[in-house]
Amino acid sequence: MPVKVLVEGVGLRKLRLGSAIIYRKWVKPRRAAKPGELVEVHSSEDGLEACGLWEPQGPVAVRVVEHGGCSYSTPEEAIEDRIEVAYRARERLGYTPEQGMRLVNSDGDLLSGLIIDIYNDVAVLQSSSWAIDPHISHIAGVLSRIAGTRHVFNKSTQRSRRDIGLEPVAEWVTGGKREVVIEEAGARFIVDVVNGQKTGFFLDQRINRLELKRYVGSKVLDVFSYTGAFGIQAAREGASLVVFVEEDPHAARILKRNLELNRVERYRIYNTSIWSIGRLEDRFDTVTVDPPAFIQRGDQDSVNRGVKAYKRAYTWSLKHSTPGSTIAYLSSCSYFLTKENFLKIVSRAALAVNSSYRILGSLRGASPDHAMRGEEYLDYLKGAFIWI
Repeated sequence: MPVKVLVEGVGLRKLRLGSAIIYRKWVKPRRAAKPGELVEVHSSEDGLEACGLWEPQGPVAVRVVEHGGCSYSTPEEAIEDRIEVAYRARERLGYTPEQGMRLVNSDGDLLSGLIIDIYNDVAVLQSSSWAIDPHISHIAGVLSRIAGTRHVFNKSTQRSRRDIGLEPVAEWVTGGKREVVIEEAGARFIVDVVNGQKTGFFLDQRINRLELKRYVGSKVLDVFSYTGAFGIQAAREGASLVVFVEEDPHAARILKRNLELNRVERYRIYNTSIWSIGRLEDRFDTVTVDPPAFIQRGDQDSVNRGVKAYKRAYTWSLKHSTPGSTIAYLSSCSYFLTKENFLKIVSRAALAVNSSYRILGSLRGASPDHAMRGEEYLDYLKGAFIWI
């Protein structure tokens, strides 16, 4: 029989509102549970409320897999069902493994603490949870059956693991295919799942890359270009010249191979930091700026330093715009940067280059395969298309 856990007060209210996690301060286990064990969550008034996977350390105690009851008898059954439901949801959205997709988005798919990205026949997973770690081999088998993956890489190297006493892990669970090619709206991209940033490719920006195609001009500047997805989509849309700026040497090498793969001929690559380039000779009528997370912590000093870095990056990029005819896409993946402050930085950067501007449409976020359930930390990506 599953261990019974009693939830009270604030925890019960949040659970009934659909929260995917229950903090330790809100629960009382009837007996000790093992990491990743299936537990039933009860309230004192109405009985069974949910079930989830037990987390023995850290602030989170239960990672909810079902609300309103518990139809599962084992954690393996729950995990397999959650992954299958997540896969059906992506199918409904039109995503396929061949084009790459976020299959499991933590709380958004009721598998809190787990991220799974699929690249053709390769899956990359990231666990930040004691409850998920014991089930990695089972997850690999489920992915093979549901998504047809033959290679599963466990890239659980996040700093958040250390915060709860888990060591970083980077190892193959099955297979060993380090590179794979995916297709995005006709463009093809090499994904290095082992040495690439995050899981190898920024799937969250896909919807914004495709939106950018509406605004492509003749000259495009792609800043913090990584392996070139924004600029290559622009080149395929008819840009006569694309200039890439990417500091990471490994990413720049993959970028060069992606350009060859997509037969892009007119381009320049600056394999250096924007802080050391100075001013480029060209003016551009399309600019994209997709920086790393400059704000890694929520303390005021970290936020202040990050805000300055974003403003500097946006300002440098916008200085290369052609007033009156440039469309720029500016973004931030820092959870600790609020939407309000992001828009202030955009405004200050535009004004710093003496340009009037207007934001086109609403604030942009992640692609639809990055499912959400209202958990704030999943709403990290902020982007805006602006007309200079």
